[in-house]
Amino acid sequence: MKRISIIFIVFLTVFSLGLRLYRITEPNHYYFDEVYHAVTAEAYAQNNPAPYDPFSPAPKAGTAYDWLHPPLAKLIQAASIKIIGDKPLGWRLPSVIVGTAIIPVTFLLAYILFGPIAAIFAATTIAFENLTFVMSRITMNDAFIDLFSLCGFIFAALYAKEKRLNLLILTSLFLGLAVASKWTGLYAIGAVGLYLGYLDLKERKINIKLGLLIIIPAIMYIGSYGQFWIQGHSIQQFIDLHKQIWWYQNRHDLKHSYGTTPIFCVPQGLDGPRTFCPWILDARGVYFSYEQYGPKAGFIYALGNPLVLWVGIIGISYIIGKYIEERNDKFLLILLGYFVFWLPWIFTPRILFFYHYLPSIPFLAVGLGYCFKEIYKTKLMVVSLFIIGLFILSFLYFYPITSGLPIDPTSIGNYMWLSTWR
Repeated sequence: MKRISIIFIVFLTVFSLGLRLYRITEPNHYYFDEVYHAVTAEAYAQNNPAPYDPFSPAPKAGTAYDWLHPPLAKLIQAASIKIIGDKPLGWRLPSVIVGTAIIPVTFLLAYILFGPIAAIFAATTIAFENLTFVMSRITMNDAFIDLFSLCGFIFAALYAKEKRLNLLILTSLFLGLAVASKWTGLYAIGAVGLYLGYLDLKERKINIKLGLLIIIPAIMYIGSYGQFWIQGHSIQQFIDLHKQIWWYQNRHDLKHSYGTTPIFCVPQGLDGPRTFCPWILDARGVYFSYEQYGPKAGFIYALGNPLVLWVGIIGISYIIGKYIEERNDKFLLILLGYFVFWLPWIFTPRILFFYHYLPSIPFLAVGLGYCFKEIYKTKLMVVSLFIIGLFILSFLYFYPITSGLPIDPTSIGNYMWLSTWR
């Protein structure tokens, strides 16, 4: 079974990489938040200090520098631009590679926790999940926080088994990469710290080594601003920059037609009217791009695979029940990973978007992988295979509007299953 599972994940990863690379240069210009991220990555590639100044003027019409997020993901994108050039492939290739890597990493987490059958089901689920696909093809930092957090959880699971210091250091390093890409990495640090601390408390131990989970990521976060320091910026400028970041993250006056919280749609901002459209129901995606190709049009809609997310609610509910029944810490790790990336956002001081749910989805996939494994071991094994087949068909159905594939624009209504998707 081990050999089969290795062959399977290699094939699935290569296939998924090809799918993500297909038409990756379309649209052939910035779209959605690339007007911030790609522009900033280009400036990093030129060693331009302007992106580190919140008050720098826009470099091009319709763009702005992204000083709001830590630099690591954009530095990786900048390296790609230096190698490939300042063009769509250069901007987007790192997201493709990192986004594709989420698939085998999800496989590994499921394999470590629940074995090869669960891993195959989990990897297939995440490979054919549309939001994960969309965020693997755009120059943003979300795929990076997703991958690095997952790796942190993998080494945390291994450390929980073996208690080896090198595994704790690897856990801390990947969590450091996560927080150096996006502040959401703090949630991952909190979840892993809570999990490992809980395991120690069960054994009536206090493990001071867990302090590495804070020390190493803190050093890496400051180190991710290496270019900032090399350019001659001061500690006071670093502090002032973070004061500005904190101010923006707490703004109540932001508005966007696709703005949400984890529970509500808030197109007029947090102080405006609210309608029920929770992330877990895939109730409100985000239009990233509309591109005209003669009589046809390409849509890129950041929408989750509805069948994965809807069935996933049942799967996570089952995992909760199993944890209550068995008190198995493996279930606790999955639940922490799933809930920590969206539940705290309920108390957000600013609007968010559906793609902020992205880091939770691999944990949902692992939970589903376990559920399908349990079904597969029974006489109802065909049910698990049937549902996975439906996931794949659903992905393919929504592929045109999540990939930008040119279609008849009048057919867009066929994809709008929910009124809130419009």
